[in-house]
Amino acid sequence: MPTKALRTSTALRDRLDGIGQQFLVDFYEVVTKRQPENLEVFAELAQAHTRLGEFESGLALDRHLTRLLPEDPTVRYNLACSLALTERTLESLETLELSINLGYDDAAYLLKDEDLRSLRELPRFQEIVRRLRLATAY
Repeated sequence: MPTKALRTSTALRDRLDGIGQQFLVDFYEVVTKRQPENLEVFAELAQAHTRLGEFESGLALDRHLTRLLPEDPTVRYNLACSLALTERTLESLETLELSINLGYDDAAYLLKDEDLRSLRELPRFQEIVRRLRLATAY
């Protein structure tokens, strides 16, 4: 006898995803306490907070990582995203420019990253993208 695939509602899928993200936050918090030198886990914890909509918590962790790895372009990029999500527009744009100066070079991702949605229509953001595309054109 064939079985039918279980269909879940969008609300149920969202709820299950939230439970999974909360589990990851709880897990990563335990790991960061036990291994405070494990910066990759701090980055994952920041991302998990952001996925839960806990933008201020993600921002605090991204600021912490930036203090520890000030020259890392990806860490700076993630900080720019957290700043955009917390409506710190000017600081986000400045940090985004710094991440590019440090070596971040993925213009295509920058344009589709939902964390930066609030910046997309700003002339300064568009100029950042234009300069990045020129700098990375082959």
